[in-house]
Amino acid sequence: MVKKKSEEINQDQISEAESAISTVARQVKFNVAEYPVSMYVGRFSKDIGDRYFVPEYQRNATWTDEQKSQFIESLIVGLPIPFMFFYQTSGGQMEIVDGSQRMRAMRSFLKEKLILSNLVLVPELNGFTFDDLPTDRRNKLEDVTIRTIILDTDTDPSTRAEMFARINRMGTSAEPVEIRRGSLPGPVTSLIDELAKSKEFSDLTPLSTKLINKREREELITRFFAYINTYDIDGVRFPEYRDRPSKFLFDYLKNSNNEAERDPKIIDGMRQEFYTVLGFVAKTFPLGFRKSLKAKTIPRVRFEAIAVGAGLALRECPNLQVEQQIVADRMEQQNFDQIVVSDGANVRSKLEGRIDFIKNILLQK
Repeated sequence: MVKKKSEEINQDQISEAESAISTVARQVKFNVAEYPVSMYVGRFSKDIGDRYFVPEYQRNATWTDEQKSQFIESLIVGLPIPFMFFYQTSGGQMEIVDGSQRMRAMRSFLKEKLILSNLVLVPELNGFTFDDLPTDRRNKLEDVTIRTIILDTDTDPSTRAEMFARINRMGTSAEPVEIRRGSLPGPVTSLIDELAKSKEFSDLTPLSTKLINKREREELITRFFAYINTYDIDGVRFPEYRDRPSKFLFDYLKNSNNEAERDPKIIDGMRQEFYTVLGFVAKTFPLGFRKSLKAKTIPRVRFEAIAVGAGLALRECPNLQVEQQIVADRMEQQNFDQIVVSDGANVRSKLEGRIDFIKNILLQK
């Protein structure tokens, strides 16, 4: 809610504010440069003491090997890379105001034999080091350029530290659902967007504005289709699932988009099944996907269990009908709330267990 102003701003206040803006603006002068990866790495052999160095106020921040690997993957495939911010000292060194993790990642791969792991876009590169790449690919990677804003030597330390804090406070990492939506356009991606906006799904998934804006409904729908359609593939449950939903969901959406391109009728079937499951859940589960009547969030593990479990039960018994009270009693008697806790939720056995729990309750197994 926007606060009401307590009093009007007068001319003296305006003049004072303009003077303050001019003073601060004079403290932030910069140039924009663009250098290749090889130059960044060549001048950053260690965190402290080389041409480029990490300042004290951000030395404790470190990326995991997975985060480093995915940044290298972004460079290799040509994804846009955010600006880095440097400050040139009076001695000619470059203080890395923002970008130390990217610098460390590049150094780790080119010079320190980082082994790529947990890649999403090109998982075929998992296990590769820089030396494993063909010569032409190594050369191309070294020649990738990244833009850098270089702050003037007159920029004081407090301004640089505040800039680092503000950049990292304001920046938000893209959610996996946003990455999939942006990099995997196709019929199934479009269907997921359509269903997420439907009144039927909105009514069953009360969420905060923040979660809606982060596309939580699209995430839930993607999980529904991914898990119900890979529950049993030639006798194997969730093939290629490695307790890492983000990669599994990415691969599923990529493959399902390709299948729907070849056979557009798939989309109508997916849409119909989704609405059938929603109708069944609304009629059969007293709280729908919610944990409590006034809940403003839908736990993913709870949604997966109910939506996929109900969908699988309906595949076995299309005319299935179960009274609400019977379902509620069985869920309580068999401690459903204990099964859908978040601890270790992405372990395959727990994923299978919570889905089977609902499916078996509905089919009275």
